[in-house]
Amino acid sequence: MNPCRTTIDALSIRVLIMTRSRLLAALAAPVLALSLAGCGLLSPDEQAEADGGGGIVVTHFAPSTELFVEYRPLVQGKDRRFDAHLTWLDSYKPVTDGTLTAELVWPDGTIDTAKAGPSDVQGIFRPLLKASKSGKARLRLVLGNPKGQSVHDLGEVTVWATSAEGAKAAPAEAEEEGAVAFSKEVQWRIPFMTTAAQVTNFAETVPVTVDVQIQPQAEAIVSAPVDGILRAARMPAAGDRVRRGQVLASISSTLGGGEDVATLDLAINEARIARDAAAREVARMTQLVEAEAVPARRLDEARTALRMAEAQLRSASQRRSAVAGGGAGVPVVAPISGEVLDSALVQGAGVTGGQRLLRIGDPAALWLVARVPEAMAAMVGTPNGIDLQLPDRVITLGDGTGQLVQRGAAIDPQTRTLSVIYAWNSRALRPGQRVQGLLRTGYATRRLTIPASALLNESGQDVVYVQLGGETFQRRAVTVLARSGTRVAIEGQLKAGERVVTRGAAAVRAAAATPDAFGHGHAH
Repeated sequence: MNPCRTTIDALSIRVLIMTRSRLLAALAAPVLALSLAGCGLLSPDEQAEADGGGGIVVTHFAPSTELFVEYRPLVQGKDRRFDAHLTWLDSYKPVTDGTLTAELVWPDGTIDTAKAGPSDVQGIFRPLLKASKSGKARLRLVLGNPKGQSVHDLGEVTVWATSAEGAKAAPAEAEEEGAVAFSKEVQWRIPFMTTAAQVTNFAETVPVTVDVQIQPQAEAIVSAPVDGILRAARMPAAGDRVRRGQVLASISSTLGGGEDVATLDLAINEARIARDAAAREVARMTQLVEAEAVPARRLDEARTALRMAEAQLRSASQRRSAVAGGGAGVPVVAPISGEVLDSALVQGAGVTGGQRLLRIGDPAALWLVARVPEAMAAMVGTPNGIDLQLPDRVITLGDGTGQLVQRGAAIDPQTRTLSVIYAWNSRALRPGQRVQGLLRTGYATRRLTIPASALLNESGQDVVYVQLGGETFQRRAVTVLARSGTRVAIEGQLKAGERVVTRGAAAVRAAAATPDAFGHGHAH
């Protein structure tokens, strides 16, 4: 009798024939049975029990775990061992602790149970269950674990009255065309994951070119306030951080029309003479006021004249110092806090008023300007996200990441595109960069979708590897209809609910090409 394989998922039960190799111990029993039968020492029922009637293989998915279990047909009064492989779906690593309980729930409410902890092989539990009666019962395997309980309800099964009946009921062998064997032990050792194909509301997209800019309020141009010569102890360079109000440099005045150094020196001397004369007049008026020879207002007038003379002297001295390169000069001040993006500051360079000196901004405060081709502009409603396609990854904005600033109202007459702008705070892109993307238009249709990571391209054909059972996979050709975020809409040889390999698909492909390198089974 040929062994059989049964796969159960959340929606259906699929019966396959088990073609994988067995352990020497499992093979020894039928060999011994043949020898004894040849000698006439076994009854027909004992012969059937020794043959085993084939092996049932079941794959079932609970919310948190995958169960892949093998067992012989259930017979009243006979011990049946369940070789149960348990995998955490969030990591695809083996379950290594807890207790697995095998239950046969009978219509009258009685339950046959058997429990087992982890075996000596990681991820495998081996409860030994004996059915107390024959007939129809519900088979459940329940994992109790510190992470919580995971129930695998395998549905109604038949418990046979005799081993001969169980052997007779085993289905005929049926090979699955193109099946690829890929054992649990290998899956657990490599990065691996499967996900069910789903019919979802798939966002429609249009291809766009995205220009990365700094948000207007996060950028400022610093220009020269006057003509002159640039001076600073240290000139700010691109990449330097500056704060609002910080003095970045100063501009020393140059000689204007009709001025020379001698004229400036004369102005200083004249101002100094005028100041000295005003000081003497203040001293004289003070004495006269004290003698009550003149009114007090004459002293006030003298003091005012002294202050004016001192101001003129300071002004003349500052003009002469600026021409010489000394003094404070006219300050160049940062209008905002941020990073110097580019700078034209050079020590001693001559500048004119209004000339651009440097640009300051926050390179993490970005505007993503998506340019929709004119022919596709009518397809855009209220966009709800954008996918930025970089050489090594896809960045998805939307659902709380990034903010729609402008949805586009008119076609730009120069570029013949519709501009849609998203604000985003990140350093994943650089101002001035241009990338390609997919803009989600705000409209959606029901489509069969899978994660984009499930796709492999083989000579121009997109393919996926579908999990038929715990250790059995099959290559399927698909056609990509559209992309949105991390998912793709497809059509082809795939149905909703079927599980595709989303991580480790290349390893499954390698197993299909070189099966001997990956083995045909695993240790029980």
